[in-house]
Amino acid sequence: MKLRSIFMKYASCLAALTLLIGVNSSTQACCWWFAQPKVPKGLEKFQ
Repeated sequence: MKLRSIFMKYASCLAALTLLIGVNSSTQACCWWFAQPKVPKGLEKFQ
């Protein structure tokens, strides 16, 4: 019974930590996945 009460006490903390890690990693993945390279000056005249 004591182990169950300890688990229930820290389960919400663990869920919040997992959510925080997931949000941070998805933000970094979006920056990496959708990053646009800079266009060289020689190619700007074709745009």
